[in-house]
Amino acid sequence: MEKKEEYLEKLGAELKEFSASIDDFAKKAEYVALEHRTKLRREISEFNAIRLEAQIKLRRMEESSGDVWEALAAGVDRTWAEMKEAVGKIAEKFKQPR
Repeated sequence: MEKKEEYLEKLGAELKEFSASIDDFAKKAEYVALEHRTKLRREISEFNAIRLEAQIKLRRMEESSGDVWEALAAGVDRTWAEMKEAVGKIAEKFKQPR
């Protein structure tokens, strides 16, 4: 496992990238058909819930000491996989012809 600081730095950068992508998708969603816009907004809301969970887990990890952070990393990794999947699903919707 990577050092705690490196791991947190990597996740922080990824979180910023995910957030920027979702913010961009949210802006683009305003210009799609109403039916698609509603679905996109729901998926973006679901992403935001996962993002909040990730931020809480990161905070706990930052505040942990010793080997505790390594135990927390498994939960963070699962949350990160969920966020990555959510961003991918939303991105696919913008690639599909309307």
